[in-house]
Amino acid sequence: MVPIQLIVVSTNALTRSGIQQVVAQSDVPIQVVGMFSFFLEANKYLTDHRAQVMLVDDSLPRATNLAQEVKQIIERHPGLAIVMIAQRPTASLIRRLVDHGVSGMVHKDDDLERDMNQAIRLSAQGGMYLSPTILRLMDTQHPLPKQLEQREMDVLQLLADGFLSKEISAHLGLNRKSVYRILRTLRNAFDAQSNAQLISMALQNKLLDTTQHE
Repeated sequence: MVPIQLIVVSTNALTRSGIQQVVAQSDVPIQVVGMFSFFLEANKYLTDHRAQVMLVDDSLPRATNLAQEVKQIIERHPGLAIVMIAQRPTASLIRRLVDHGVSGMVHKDDDLERDMNQAIRLSAQGGMYLSPTILRLMDTQHPLPKQLEQREMDVLQLLADGFLSKEISAHLGLNRKSVYRILRTLRNAFDAQSNAQLISMALQNKLLDTTQHE
């Protein structure tokens, strides 16, 4: 059987090594033909080399516009399947990535040997695989206050995770003015005088996921 040709993008050398060990356990042969720290390096490689699947660990610099990077990769390299390992997923970002053409997504807390290899295999065949954890995240979000939308709550979650406004802007693919507007809307909705008070009130109302970075 001809191996699936895979390239890996992750800023963390240990993560890249770990991914290589995991895919080696796959029932379907997978050959890691390249490992890169950034999208730019992967793009240069794909100009002259072939790969079927790109596996992206989304623990990239916070200022990375992940959705835009993925969109550009798919446009430049038609036929390349993208699989994500999601470190800090939000519902709106997951939907945006899927809309841009991501065909596989697993959560960092999934059974990576099972789910990641399954996602790679199905994506290489032209299918799609979203792990059970990702599907639950999309389907079982915290109840939203009636006046707020999911994207606004995603901004709030990232703010609570320590992201700056410019990092939230890049991570969710929003312009910075939109982030400022959303934060202002959130402060008004919670009658908060500052972002710190906003986070405190959201935590008290159990609207935030406090387990993502434990």
